[in-house]
Amino acid sequence: MQRVVEGYTSGEVPDYQMSALLMAIFIRGMSYEETLALTEAMAGSGGRYSFPHCVDKHSTGGVGDKISLTSLPLAAACGAPVAKLAGRGLGTTGGTVDKLESIPGFSCHLSEERFEKQVEEVGLAIMEAGDLAPADKAIYALRDTTGTVDSLPLVGSSIVSKKAATGAGHLLYDVKSGSGAFMKTPEEARELADLLVRLSKSFGIDASALVTGMDEPLGLAVGNALEVRESVSFLRGETSPADLSEMARTVAARLLELKGIPDPESAVEDAISSGAAHEKFSEFVVAQGGDPEALENLPVSDEVREISAPRAGHIARFSALGVGSAALLLGAGREKKGDEVDPGAGVEVFVKIGDEVEKGQPVARLHGERKAQRAGELVLEALEISGTPIERPPAILGSL
Repeated sequence: MQRVVEGYTSGEVPDYQMSALLMAIFIRGMSYEETLALTEAMAGSGGRYSFPHCVDKHSTGGVGDKISLTSLPLAAACGAPVAKLAGRGLGTTGGTVDKLESIPGFSCHLSEERFEKQVEEVGLAIMEAGDLAPADKAIYALRDTTGTVDSLPLVGSSIVSKKAATGAGHLLYDVKSGSGAFMKTPEEARELADLLVRLSKSFGIDASALVTGMDEPLGLAVGNALEVRESVSFLRGETSPADLSEMARTVAARLLELKGIPDPESAVEDAISSGAAHEKFSEFVVAQGGDPEALENLPVSDEVREISAPRAGHIARFSALGVGSAALLLGAGREKKGDEVDPGAGVEVFVKIGDEVEKGQPVARLHGERKAQRAGELVLEALEISGTPIERPPAILGSL
């Protein structure tokens, strides 16, 4: 595995040979030992960081997933330093870097020295991942073109190689399951979570995982500035959507637990009620060049359009994939790398599964003028209204 990965990144192993290997892995799978060997080879293909005293979290991606923006300042405010290397969004999955850069002046382009210094002084730093595990970047591009993305050992090795290279000593995985997630069923998500934790522990990382739902958007906001605005509201202690509130608190508490901080749930509540979590986020924003005053009124698109319920009833489905696709059309995401993102574009949803609605009641608001007509159609297609009451699904489906 080491020789193959080195050979591919150096150009000695051509695309057609690596494609043959990826197809063999896709069809036949890999043993754990083979998966670990591939992960180690990719993790060692570029520079590596070392933050053994820090915590980090990784989400497998979702729609409206703003848990990094909420749980990490919370954890840092409670004394668990955070060193995170993050990425940009692609498709319906939003990227933490894009969300943060919707704050005027904010930059995720930090030197290694500045990144390390900020971790020590502020307790929270988020930097763009850049060329971390370059072998994984090259192999992923080939997986995309050869239709071999959907392979458990290849997914696991891709994720853990980057996290191992990041170097945090304590790591929580948030593995999403549902229409807006890569893993469509809780069983598939659990299998991936098991593999991620096992691989991480083989690297000496103190790791655990949550399996969480992604059949509907997380919270109410989907889009970069919209999600930052909702995150700031939560950190201020204002009333927030139940799924966002539960997820952010649970992830923060699990990170504190990994770090060995006593009574983590009480520490999280104290950080919110005292204002410490919001202060930590503001301090972090200032450290990375952002304007903290802009957080009070982040600019979002004033091209708005409301979508109304076509009939009365109970919300049975509000597909995360459909809402995410609408936000993508409006300009909140990228269909391919290099596309320009409109930081003020996106979708606000006003209802969650289980809510009762009247005919004509607003269920969503679109922000943005790009392809707004089609975006509105996608939101309505994502919505299913039942004549009978629907039980609200849990936000957290399991843990390990």
